[in-house]
Amino acid sequence: MSKSKVLKLWKQFFGDAEVVVDYAGRIIKRSACGDPNSDFHPTIDHINPVSNGGQNILGNLIICHRDTNAEKGYRFPHWKANGRSFKAIHVPGNPGCYTIKEGV
Repeated sequence: MSKSKVLKLWKQFFGDAEVVVDYAGRIIKRSACGDPNSDFHPTIDHINPVSNGGQNILGNLIICHRDTNAEKGYRFPHWKANGRSFKAIHVPGNPGCYTIKEGV
């Protein structure tokens, strides 16, 4: 996705924070948006991949490190990233929305 889309979503998730840790424990930086060569490059990931029927809605999107995104790939609802196990959990009452739980 474009740098502007990542920055817009960043603002929704993290406000004005410059540095955050993604769900897999990797550091990402707002200033690294749009710089795929940065060690802190954030990307937008669909928790349930569109190719699997996932929707392009806020409740199915997450910002994570490019390596976290690459390790997850198209895996759903179980995957590993940064040596840790994760599972997508459907948010009751919110079609197409998910949260990520570790070790489930």
